[in-house]
Amino acid sequence: MQPYAPAGHPAHQGGPAVMSYRPGTGLPLVSAGGRLGAVLLDGVLMVVTLWIGWFVWSLITWSGGQTPGKKLLGHVVADPHTGQPFDWGRMALREFCVKGLLGSVLNIFTLGIYFWVDSLMVLGEGGRTLHDRMAGSVVRHLGA
Repeated sequence: MQPYAPAGHPAHQGGPAVMSYRPGTGLPLVSAGGRLGAVLLDGVLMVVTLWIGWFVWSLITWSGGQTPGKKLLGHVVADPHTGQPFDWGRMALREFCVKGLLGSVLNIFTLGIYFWVDSLMVLGEGGRTLHDRMAGSVVRHLGA
């Protein structure tokens, strides 16, 4: 029995699975520096709003596939196959379950190595971190 292969990716093709959403075919993906800026901005907003304001703002911005930092910088978390922004449910899964809970557990078990591997993977192909790969997401610039 052949494994599931999405249209355009026949099971008989060799090589690793390729992400459908590629830079240059739509809105550009955010650079590693841009992603670092969004993380730092989210951190500053957490401190300034005593975490509570940032959390409430996050619950609102997740409906557009963004965190507060991403919203201010014009970034959006999107599906790698369609380029469409994540809805609230997928953002909650990505941010709370994958980055928050699973990331914390993996950090504890790997004594912090997971954090560094996850962070440094943004420098690799497609600029996708481990949590992006687990959640099935890319971070691209928001269209007009």
